[in-house]
Amino acid sequence: MSLRAFLGDPALKAETLNRVRQAWDTRQIIPLIYLKWSNGAGVASLAGTIAQTQDPALFVARTGLPLELALLCEMLVNTGITFQDDETAPRGFIMTADERIWSFGLEWLEAIAVDADVGDVVARFLPVFLTQILSDEFPLAANIDPAVKSVARDILQLWECERRGEPVPSRAWRTIRANALLVSEGSRDPAGYAAADLVESLAWPCAGIAVEGPVISQKFLQSCLQVLAAPFLSPQDQIDWAKGLAAQRELRRIRSEAPSADLSDEALLDRHPEIKQAMLAPQQPAAAARMDAAKQKARSALLPFLLQQMDGLLNLLRQTSDRPVSP
Repeated sequence: MSLRAFLGDPALKAETLNRVRQAWDTRQIIPLIYLKWSNGAGVASLAGTIAQTQDPALFVARTGLPLELALLCEMLVNTGITFQDDETAPRGFIMTADERIWSFGLEWLEAIAVDADVGDVVARFLPVFLTQILSDEFPLAANIDPAVKSVARDILQLWECERRGEPVPSRAWRTIRANALLVSEGSRDPAGYAAADLVESLAWPCAGIAVEGPVISQKFLQSCLQVLAAPFLSPQDQIDWAKGLAAQRELRRIRSEAPSADLSDEALLDRHPEIKQAMLAPQQPAAAARMDAAKQKARSALLPFLLQQMDGLLNLLRQTSDRPVSP
């Protein structure tokens, strides 16, 4: 379906930007990872404020923008923000971030030309995202298993074929998915689990998973933030965190086996109390609070990568906005 940004109406773009800027500059908007809107003094996300709705279909109808694009941009902002409890603040917390993170909250919207079709931007962004994760500049590059990198490059090759309009047989994707699962299961470094899981999630045609792009990217970035935060934890917390990650992967492996496929997580964990114990330890309130505090200290290490992703999206949006509009 072809989309027309701002419904082809310059006045709508101007009104939207002015309205959102007022709320954004006064920090009335809370960057979230889902669509949230409230007419009163309740919580409103960036995407929810843009369209004044929390109905996904209405968002597209009112803006001419794909919801996954708005959520992806908002997710990047959310990842760069530290939320700190503050009893004196109106909402009970304050938000702090690098000024470049805050600026991106409106820059991506400003970069979209009226009447542009930006429906394919997320699909075009995913190869950029994966390529930069494979670069030496990525903060966890040394922790990515070489076998995981190899499968990631295979994914990029097929995506490039798709971009050129070349047919990609379904068996090629089946082979890559099988390889992705194999290397993911073989990953043994907790610091490398995030990349292994990401590659497993991305082993599909690019256009087909674009709508899941914000969720996939958010899960990956939050996992990376935990890895970067781990050195700020106590030795015991680090052990519990690593055991919890390993237990989650073991639970997933057990679920993939026929006898366990139809059981709920609760039923599976009751059958495997050692896995349950390992998973629950880092989720205890005190342990979770210590992880949150460690993530605040580690967030700056992820900042250059976040800014790189924001620049990549801005470049794609500007390229798209420069393309001639189809009649």
